[in-house]
Amino acid sequence: MIKSILFDMGGVIFNQNTEEAFRRFQAIGVDTDHYMGHFGQKDFFLDLETGAIDTEEFCQKLSATIGRPVSREEAQHCWLGFFDGVPAERLRCLEELRKDYHIGLLSNTNPFVMAHTRSPQFSEEGRPITDFFDQLFCSYEMQCCKPGEEIFRKALAESGMKAEECLFVDDSRANTDAAEKLGFQVLCTKSNTDWIDELKTYLKQHA
Repeated sequence: MIKSILFDMGGVIFNQNTEEAFRRFQAIGVDTDHYMGHFGQKDFFLDLETGAIDTEEFCQKLSATIGRPVSREEAQHCWLGFFDGVPAERLRCLEELRKDYHIGLLSNTNPFVMAHTRSPQFSEEGRPITDFFDQLFCSYEMQCCKPGEEIFRKALAESGMKAEECLFVDDSRANTDAAEKLGFQVLCTKSNTDWIDELKTYLKQHA
């Protein structure tokens, strides 16, 4: 029986525009081929995502990389190129699911993105992401990231969830494969698509 559902964030909860984020970073002189992959960050970009450095250190390293000062606001503007809005029906679905399941977020993310999603700017209704989840598991706060086993094990330990009673929803096959090896039930969706019917079907089949 499924008692908990863990969701990825970018491409699953909010629509993700990777090309726009790359365009914004490229516009300030970042070699996105080196620092940013379509499936993960590298170098000090990855350090930010795993909590090895904070926003101030990231801005310092970014400034040194492009040869001019970069403010926190400018860096956040670049990161928010990824954020392309949240369909209202997904948020309504989360609220429905919370009546019957423990709902969590498990995301490779950073403080720039989460400052936005934890604010009223997250949704058209002016509600932050924390209004829709029981728990948030963010890579930079947990100091590890998907698809590594550690972040899944920490999420289980902190929440009291059991892997076999938890459905993990992500748009990365590498991440769902990693979760499945640990005993999670998994649903791999296509990025930026409407997964609601697919999820409801899965839950009915595994009730």
